[in-house]
Amino acid sequence: MASMESIYVIPVNGLTPGRTEFEWSVGREFFEEFGNTEVTDADLSVKAVAEKSGSYVGIDCDVEGVLTVPCDRCLSDLKVHIAPHIRLSVKHEGVETAEDDGREIVSLAPDDAFLDMSQIIYDYACLALPMHRVHKEGECDSSVADHIGVAAKEETGSDADEGGSPFAVLRGMFDE
Repeated sequence: MASMESIYVIPVNGLTPGRTEFEWSVGREFFEEFGNTEVTDADLSVKAVAEKSGSYVGIDCDVEGVLTVPCDRCLSDLKVHIAPHIRLSVKHEGVETAEDDGREIVSLAPDDAFLDMSQIIYDYACLALPMHRVHKEGECDSSVADHIGVAAKEETGSDADEGGSPFAVLRGMFDE
C-alpha cells in the first residue's frame, strides 16, 4: 500500500489554523490494493475539510460516487451509489482536547505528522454498500434468472413427489 500513502494523506502537524481542503479520486485500483475482489469498478470522489484550532484537528470527509459489485441474484454488474459522510477528531496521545461532539476519534502517536486516510475511506465505502445487493425487480440478467427459475422448479417439483426429501419418510406417520 505504499503507493496510496502518498495520495490520501493529511499532514496533521503541517496544517495552518483554519480550514484546509483536500480532494481525491478513488478508482478500482484503490480497492485492489486492499485485496477487495468484490468491487469490480469504482468512481468515487472524496472531499475532505480539515479544520485546525489550537491542538484540535477535526476532519469532515464526504465520499460520493458509484461502486460496481456483482448482483447477489444474477451475478451481473450492479452499480450502487454511495455517499457516506465521515466526521473525525484527530487526537495525539497524551494531549487533552475538548469534547469530540459525536465524531469518531482517531488517535495518533505524538510524533506522527501525517494521517493516512486510505483505510478510513476504504472502510466507510465498504460499509456504505447494502447488505443485500440486487437489481430492481425485472432488471436482473434474464438468462441467469431463467436458469435459476428452472433449477428451482426442478428441485421443488420432482424431489417432493419422488420422496427425495429427507422428511418424506415422515409423511404417512399419523395416517394409520
